Amino acid sequence: MSGSTLQQIVRDKTVFVEPRTTVAQTIKEVREFTPTDDGASVYYVYVIDDEKLIGVVSLRELLNAVDSDPVSEVMTTELVTASTSDTLARVIRQIIDSRFEVLPVVDESERFVGVVRANDVIDALDEQTTKQLFKQAGFWMR
Repeated sequence: MSGSTLQQIVRDKTVFVEPRTTVAQTIKEVREFTPTDDGASVYYVYVIDDEKLIGVVSLRELLNAVDSDPVSEVMTTELVTASTSDTLARVIRQIIDSRFEVLPVVDESERFVGVVRANDVIDALDEQTTKQLFKQAGFWMR
């Protein structure tokens, strides 16, 4: 991966809805979502109010909920997030500790900016480590 900071690997293409969106409409949004070029799957839907992340709901929770309920009734509000100012090492620690494959990313104002996948962080860390090793060995790397 050609990124070495969190901001370079954040994906803004994901499914998010407003809190009043019904479960049925949210499921429809997931079905209509066009995956990224690498075929990334949707695991969670993010609930956004006034550009701020206020909740998250898993596909399992959606499928077990009443279609007419607003998504705000089934979302989780205890959030594990990454911040745009976090280092990759901190993000991978959050991923390991939380055991989530994907984390929502927020900026300093708690505005939702996208998601970061564990694989992308690992790839970026691997690239950073490789560059550091080459530099230590006396090779110049960009």
